[in-house]
Amino acid sequence: MRHSVSLGSLIFIIATLNACGNDESEVAAAEPTRYPATGVTKTVELRVEDKIWEVGPSALYNAWTFNGSIPGPTIEATAGDRIVVRLTNDSKHAASVHTHLVEFEQAQDGADGPSIAQPGQTVTYEWFAPYAVAVPYHDHADEGEGVARGLFGALIVHAPDEKPANEHVVVLSDFETKFFAQLPGVADPVTGKIPDGGTYRGPHQYMHTMNGHAYEDSIPHFTGSVGDLSRWRVISIGIEAHTFHIHGHSWVDSDGLLTDNIQLSPGTYKTFEFQEDRAGEWLVHCHFPNHMAGGMMTRYDVTP
Repeated sequence: MRHSVSLGSLIFIIATLNACGNDESEVAAAEPTRYPATGVTKTVELRVEDKIWEVGPSALYNAWTFNGSIPGPTIEATAGDRIVVRLTNDSKHAASVHTHLVEFEQAQDGADGPSIAQPGQTVTYEWFAPYAVAVPYHDHADEGEGVARGLFGALIVHAPDEKPANEHVVVLSDFETKFFAQLPGVADPVTGKIPDGGTYRGPHQYMHTMNGHAYEDSIPHFTGSVGDLSRWRVISIGIEAHTFHIHGHSWVDSDGLLTDNIQLSPGTYKTFEFQEDRAGEWLVHCHFPNHMAGGMMTRYDVTP
């Protein structure tokens, strides 16, 4: 596998090279590129809707959603753009939008006060995006339940000079048993008997998801072709730490080290890329065994 250096890795390497011969014991990190305002405004309409979400066959979740899906729609902009998000709350509970690594006034934070949309209300948020980032956006009115129910998505801010690539957006999340409307194959905790009408996959089944679904028969496969620049934007949101492992591939991580498995705590995110040169149907999964058994596994199908 030929390795391509990600933006984070490049920053690390430049900072290290600049420090060679320096008497300072610590290496200062390079400043991220801050892009000037483009004068462009991107307007996004989000609607909070409660619905039954199919995590997998017969696994039905009492979900809270942005625009009827988990994750919500990916918001994309170019660094330097102004982003206006109009959130209309068509649910029976309060909701909001909060995000990371963009600039906004405290009144736009989504954590309290008028930035919380009550049922029937519409709230407008204004963000300035000076950096190229891939981060989550999520509910902060009741972050614990809102995120557990499905109120989250990805915000991708592209660098103006970003190389074209085969983009993969991955959102890792954790669902809770108590919010399922129907959960097949769960064993009785006293007798251990498995009910008819479902496949038993262990105590964590359908609890750990990629892009709102669980297991490779439900999570849409990632796809690519030999010759692609394959870029991965991986976001973790929920209550568990996860890893993200791609079989048969490797890349240079932000610490400058070669890896094929990254670790993310709740609310963290990483972007990496590599030049694709390996055809196959590659397994992709979290390396915590119970999380993989709980649904966090799919395939990366690469054609020659």
